[in-house]
This record gives sequence, C-alpha cells and structure tokens, in this order.
Amino acid sequence: LVNALEQKLLTESPQVSSQACYALHNLATAFADDDAAHTSGTNALTPYMTVLLERLLQVTDREDADENNLRVAGFEAVSALIQNAAPDCMPLLQKLLPVIITRLQASFSVPVLTNEDKERKEGVQGLLCGLIQVLVLRLEPQQIAPHADNIMTNLLQVLQLRNATCHEEAFSATSAVCDKLEADFEKYMSALAPFLIMGLQNFQAFHVCSIAVGLVGDIARSIEIKILPYCNDIMTALVESLQNQNLHRSVKPPVLSCFGDIAMALEGGFEPYLQVSLMMLMQASQTTAPDDDEELIDFVNQLREGVMEAYTGIIQGLKDAGKMHLMGAYITAIMGFLEMISSDENKDYEVLSKASGLLGDIASAMGHNVKDELSKPFVQVLLAESYNNGDETTKETCSWARSVIQAAIQ
Repeated sequence: LVNALEQKLLTESPQVSSQACYALHNLATAFADDDAAHTSGTNALTPYMTVLLERLLQVTDREDADENNLRVAGFEAVSALIQNAAPDCMPLLQKLLPVIITRLQASFSVPVLTNEDKERKEGVQGLLCGLIQVLVLRLEPQQIAPHADNIMTNLLQVLQLRNATCHEEAFSATSAVCDKLEADFEKYMSALAPFLIMGLQNFQAFHVCSIAVGLVGDIARSIEIKILPYCNDIMTALVESLQNQNLHRSVKPPVLSCFGDIAMALEGGFEPYLQVSLMMLMQASQTTAPDDDEELIDFVNQLREGVMEAYTGIIQGLKDAGKMHLMGAYITAIMGFLEMISSDENKDYEVLSKASGLLGDIASAMGHNVKDELSKPFVQVLLAESYNNGDETTKETCSWARSVIQAAIQ
C-alpha cells in the first residue's frame, strides 16, 4: 500500500497525488495511539519513513503544487509522519530539522512579482514554520540547541511579514522552542519582544492574539524572573486586550490565566501589577450566563477557569515571596466568587476542580487568617461535589485541600 501511494506522489496529476498525500496522512495518524512503539521502539512506518519524507518534500516543490491543494496536503502528510514516527526514527528527524530550516531560509529570497507569488511564498513559509514546530516538539532539548539560533533568526524574519497566518505559525513554533530551551530562551527575548507585543495587540486577527498570549505563558514558565524587563509592555497589552470590546471573547480566558503565569514567574516582583490584575479578575468573575444560552454558559465556565488559574498563580507567587499580606483585602471577594460558583447549576467539572485547588491554595497560603471564611458551609459542599465528580487528579486535589483547610480552621 505504502509503495503504491508513494509512486503516485510525483508522477500523477495534482488531484491524484493530493489524494495519495491524504491517504498517507491518514495512514500515519492511525499510529497515533500505538503504545507498542514505545515498548518495541519501532512501528510499521519506520522502513518507509526516509523515502516518504523525501518524496513528500519533493511534492511540495512540484510546479503544479498550487492545484488541488497539493502543496498543503504534502506538508500535512509530512507533519503527520513526524508526529507519529517511532522512537527509532529520531535520528532521521534530527537530520530533517536543518533541512527544513534551510528551506525556510531560502524562501526569503524567492522573487515576488505578483500578489499570487506573494501569497504562495508566504503560504509556504507558514507551512515550513508548522513543520519546525512539530519537529521541535518531537526532539530532545540537546538535539534542538545547536539549531536554536538559526530557527529563531528565521522565525523572527517570518514575524516581519504582514501575514496573520504566518504569525500564528511562527509564534506556535517559537512556543515549542521556548518549552524545550527553558531558561536558555532568554537570549532571544530582546529581539522577540517587539513582535510579541504586536501579536498581543493584534485584536483584528484574534487567533494571532490568542497564540501570542499562550506564548507569554510559555515564556514566563521557561525563563521565570528574567521576563521582568518585558513585563510593563506585556501587562499593558494584556490589560488593553481585556478592555477591548471588539476582541473575540475566546481570547479573554487565556489572558486572565496568563496573569497567573506571570505572577508565578515574578513572585514578589508582581506587586506593581497586582491591583490592576485583581480589578480585571474581579470584573471578569461577575460575568454570568442565562440558563438557556449553552454557548454563553461554556464561555463563562472558561472565563471562570481563567480567573481561578490567575488567582492560584498570584497566590502561589506572593506566598513564595512572603508577601501574602498584599492579598488580605481581596480574600473576601475571592471567597464570594467561589461561593457563587458553588451554587451555580451550570458549572462544569473543570471549574469545580480549579475551585477546589484555589480553596486549598488560600488555606495553605493564609492559614488561620482566613479561618472564618474557610468555615463557611459552602466550602465543604463544593469540595464534596468536586470529589464525587472528579477524576483521580481532582480527587487528590480535594483531599489535599481538605487537609490544609482543616489545619487552617482548627
């Protein structure tokens, strides 16, 4: 089957070759849950990987690749093969990474005479960024490190284009690099920061804005306190996005959650941003949905998750810095929010789980100081409901929260 499909990639019409690409894509994704590959170190794709990757990259270079979505189908098949490659293909993927980086580098010098040329060129650049992302996610940090400068130089060049899809792909690839390099990612921040802020302010292309928000969270987790020099601009952009009436509402929950990532990274250094963040969180926590609007109910649940993730990050960051006294004035409002969640029939299990964790964090960070708040009847009701409806992780969180609450109110 694989040999038959491979032979159709270069010799057949774009329509037939495109279908062959989709068939290979589907074949590769069939190995997505192949646990046997982890134990044996191989799978049935391995013998064909080298030739398939070579052929598919040749497909994307075909002169007629614009027809029948052939180029996109070729890239998507390559991506599926990378994602589902067995452990014994890692050396091959390691060799493929510089090949893809070189292709991206070469793409910048492709001449553009018409709008069509420009669209084609930028389409290819976005697709190459997508391949860099999946390769980086599959490889180990030490395999990526030698190529990191080259990757980031090219991704930063993509971010100079005026193309939202390219920005999405470049930010997603940057996130993957950041996750792998961790603290070492800091050296790219001064070059990346202006593009990151532009992404956060791209309210029209909300997908770009959303991915930029996710990237900020990744950077905060990776470089921790070293994000501080960039935080004034980042926090200003995040607050503006929450205040913008035209920004797609799906971006707002991750923005709130991002406050928590930054607070965890900065610990006591988050103090200058504390008041404005808490104001935004309290405002968001007042959002409610009518019982008959499923879409809005889902959104409110996501918003509440974001709010609680932010509170958790802020509390843990301030606790580590010994500055929990700064939260004293806000605890009553936060507990009121949790009580409202407890009595809301439309809350989902994720919200319940996050609420239990937040109760535990408050008890752990403030102890006897919040004894009266934690003694309210809704606290045990919420924990019981969360425990009864939760998975193993949620049950562990509830048990931990119960024990720290018990210690705080004794």
